[in-house]
Amino acid sequence: MDKVDQRRTQNSPVVSTLAVLLGLVLTLGLVATAGPAVAAGTVLLTGFEDDSSLRGVTLADPEHDTATRSDAFAGEGSSALRFTLAGTRDSGSTIFPRVWLADGTTLQPADWSSHTYLQVGVANASATPTTLYVVVRDLDGRYLQRSLAATPYDYRVFQIRTADIAGAGVDLDRLQHIQVSAARSGEERVMFVDHVRLSDTAIDESAERAAVVPDLLALTGAADVLDRVDAELAQARELLGSDGGASYAPMKAWIDQVAGRSADLRQRLDQIATPAQLQAMLAELAELTAAPARLMQVLDVRSRRPDGLFGLDTADSMTLVYPKDLPWPSTGPEPLVELARGETEHTQLVVVPYGAALTGVSARVLDIRGPGGTAVPAEALAASVTPIGSLYTVPSSAYNRPTYTGWTPDPLRHDLDRVDLAARDVQPYLVSVDSGTDAAAGTFRVRVAISADGQPEQRITVTVKVWPITPQDRPELRTAFQFTPWLAWDLHGITDPAEREAMRLKYWDFLAEHKIQPDQIYTTAFDPAKPGPGDFRPQPVEDIVKIKERYGLKQFTALYLWAGLLDPNKPETWDTQIDLWIGQLETAMAEYEAAGVADQAVVYGFDESTGPLLRAAEHTFARIKERFPDLPTMTTLRDDTFGQSTGLVEEVDIWVPWVDGYRYDLAEQARANGERVWWYHAISTRYPQPNWFNGYPPIDARMLMGPMSHQSGVEGVLYYATNRWPRADRGDQLLVDDGILSKWNPATYFGTAGDGSIFYPGPDGPMSSLRLENVRDGLEDYNLMQELRRALAEHPDAPAGIRQRAEAALGATAVVRNSRDFTEDPASYREWRREVARTLQLLAQS
Repeated sequence: MDKVDQRRTQNSPVVSTLAVLLGLVLTLGLVATAGPAVAAGTVLLTGFEDDSSLRGVTLADPEHDTATRSDAFAGEGSSALRFTLAGTRDSGSTIFPRVWLADGTTLQPADWSSHTYLQVGVANASATPTTLYVVVRDLDGRYLQRSLAATPYDYRVFQIRTADIAGAGVDLDRLQHIQVSAARSGEERVMFVDHVRLSDTAIDESAERAAVVPDLLALTGAADVLDRVDAELAQARELLGSDGGASYAPMKAWIDQVAGRSADLRQRLDQIATPAQLQAMLAELAELTAAPARLMQVLDVRSRRPDGLFGLDTADSMTLVYPKDLPWPSTGPEPLVELARGETEHTQLVVVPYGAALTGVSARVLDIRGPGGTAVPAEALAASVTPIGSLYTVPSSAYNRPTYTGWTPDPLRHDLDRVDLAARDVQPYLVSVDSGTDAAAGTFRVRVAISADGQPEQRITVTVKVWPITPQDRPELRTAFQFTPWLAWDLHGITDPAEREAMRLKYWDFLAEHKIQPDQIYTTAFDPAKPGPGDFRPQPVEDIVKIKERYGLKQFTALYLWAGLLDPNKPETWDTQIDLWIGQLETAMAEYEAAGVADQAVVYGFDESTGPLLRAAEHTFARIKERFPDLPTMTTLRDDTFGQSTGLVEEVDIWVPWVDGYRYDLAEQARANGERVWWYHAISTRYPQPNWFNGYPPIDARMLMGPMSHQSGVEGVLYYATNRWPRADRGDQLLVDDGILSKWNPATYFGTAGDGSIFYPGPDGPMSSLRLENVRDGLEDYNLMQELRRALAEHPDAPAGIRQRAEAALGATAVVRNSRDFTEDPASYREWRREVARTLQLLAQS
């Protein structure tokens, strides 16, 4: 393939596991069940009963999407329009998928104003939920849009009053088309459109949805899926073998239980008659689809370690090892960690019970040995092993990709020495290796032991290779990540000022350890989501000095300019607030200057502002630069041309577009003009772009902070929140301090888990996450790339072949082409990183 070929392919562990869970087969060409009869007073605009109805059907992206007539589904009659939306994984398309039904050709001529309703039936014949859209547009471009949520294999009927369409300004006598659409996802999506009519009678949507359940059931291919499950279970029985050993009986019982569920579901397929029954069947089918693969993995581990009731396996730290249901992305019994001096790297150790519950599971590092079995001092190489906890995660619509619902691994449970495991759960542990800046290069061995009550101890050896490379310790990619102390104080129940300061420093130290400089981009001691007049104030100079002394200082936000304090419709009132801001800055900048930190200060404001507020931003920044010409201004306002289209070129020094709005060519023009360009992501940054929601592949976080940012040329990354933990959303579990399957609610922003939250409040302070470890790893990868950039500059006369290899490694096109086209395969990523290290050494030797 011409694109990065490991991107979301079968080699991608997360995708392959989700495909097992959610990959329900579309079996087309089956006989449709006729839908409800057309009611009296109804005009059928189209029912797609013959090929002539396809005249006037057009697509927004005909290169990738298709629209055909199909008899596999019918909301009415015997056929419907099949609208196939290509997945971004294979097509790379960025065009929003739409199908247009032209008035007068596809749609029969009719007097819309003489009827009460427009009714359009749309089926989501795919295994992931979506939002369906219908738009009615006239020849002058005026339109009305409606949307409905659709679960997997769901049928929805839009009912839109014609009076509402006319009320939106749409000319019912000069209609252009009806548009049907849904967002493009990573996988191919199939929709059906049928029974488009005008009516004077309100629909009974529940009856129409029930009438098409047989068609939707057939489209799931459930019987074929169960055939495959049964065949895979037969393979599992063969691998289990005959009676022998303590684990035989629990493993046989596991296989028998899955087989029984499969047989029972097969018998109930003919009884499914309602949408609710169909959805329940899909959930059960998904679990059954994943079960054989997980069973086979357990049996494979058992074949290598047959003694006792558990064994060990490994997985890459850029993947997720779900404790329940899904197979895990195994890397086999011989884990390898490679790192430069001063870096931290990881692998995952997976404890695998053989169908029996375990109690008192614990892990410890036995020793670290160098060449010849010599002991290694801790300052040269250190290792730790930490259980990875899980949180019950329900993906929101922001995910835009198939994602497992259930217990999802992420928090690093340093507070748990012992863990109890259910009979069919697995338990991941993060094995972390820290290399000192003076560590000797070479190969080392880290031995890890796992024990459980009443079971023989199991051991595994992690091979560690330290490269003779020493990147800079502090991150060269700048960050502006909001940390809000009061949210942590609230959950920890701290009111004493001294204790609050001690806790803040604990979180600051934690952030710095993960290569993130502490900052408050929203400069308030209170809730930045609920500001009031006067709540925003410059950061205290003593805080900035403390950050500089403890961690070093590259940049800090002096003051946040909240656009909500300016009325976009009353520009005559702006100067009153701007005068207040300037007064605050006058006092603060004098203190910063006296403390020697003024050169690192920036003013950040007008967060994601657009429309009339662009003029307010222009006026505000111009006045601030007039008073403080050397104080950089920084903004995420909506201008993807970096001032070219808004006239803000002179007023903004640091542009921070969202990832989707970043244009490399325009960014380079801005840099040529002396401006800096960062980028940011948020809840609106959706697949196939990277994000770090709970349940997203952790490699996305590493990719974003490492090779993707380096390749894009951005000087920094901004993120609006690291600890968005409103107490009201936490229920009675304020801290992650309960069991390995924690009740702490990971949904942190509009039901989206992990948005604005990349670590956790542990029992005594900050608790890291698998996602945050990958953020740090990405920042270290960025530094490694910077070492290669400098090496190329320092060795212009190196052999051409070596320079070509080094330049290719620095370009990172083996793993990323742009923010929508990058690999999620850890093996490919690690091979690229290995090549960066190899070429660095070759340049040094030349």
